[in-house]
Amino acid sequence: KKKKMMKSAMILFAAAACAMGDETRTGASLAVFKELSVEDVVIGMNLTVTVNVFNLGESAAFNVALDDSKWTNIEGTGAKKEWDTIAPGDSKTVSYVVIPKEAGVMGSEPAKVTFKDDSSSELVKAAFSNHVYDTTSAGSLDGVPVLTEAEFEKKSSRRTKEWLTFVLLLLIPLGMPFFFYNQSSNNLRAKKVASKASEAKATAAAKSSPKKKASPGRKSTPTKN
Repeated sequence: KKKKMMKSAMILFAAAACAMGDETRTGASLAVFKELSVEDVVIGMNLTVTVNVFNLGESAAFNVALDDSKWTNIEGTGAKKEWDTIAPGDSKTVSYVVIPKEAGVMGSEPAKVTFKDDSSSELVKAAFSNHVYDTTSAGSLDGVPVLTEAEFEKKSSRRTKEWLTFVLLLLIPLGMPFFFYNQSSNNLRAKKVASKASEAKATAAAKSSPKKKASPGRKSTPTKN
């Protein structure tokens, strides 16, 4: 999920950079970003598509029309939406649901947004979104893979095992210092216990041994001359 968010942010940044790249450009400048609600697409699953339209220009965009109806292998027709105007610095969002019909590939062309710098102008400008496969790790130029339920469960199970393995490998180096510290503490505690036991044994032995009494000295008898 984090990888998907980073990839989406990079695509949005690139779109903004392209829209703002020409310093001489005046008027409205729209950047369009399209993404899917999930990483893995499954047959029959409701899939939410979100299209964001940003006005990065210096003036409002008028007669804005979004066309994101060019899909393959889905139930539904995509989306079309119109706005009278999008102010500079403002954005509009459209979300809709499509349902993949068959296993294989689900395709979509970039969403197209047409607009004018002035409502009375005859000049119509256009902006296009990223390809939808750019927002998924499994996407390709052909489109987004559509999995069966069995394929999805198998992939999810494998992903769970990979995460468990990763967590285990992460815990090993984190737990090593605690293990060695605990082992060292146990060894030190055992030495202290053994030392105290030895001292207690020596004290008990000293108390139980009988004390030797001093033998009385002989009295010397005076000699007679």
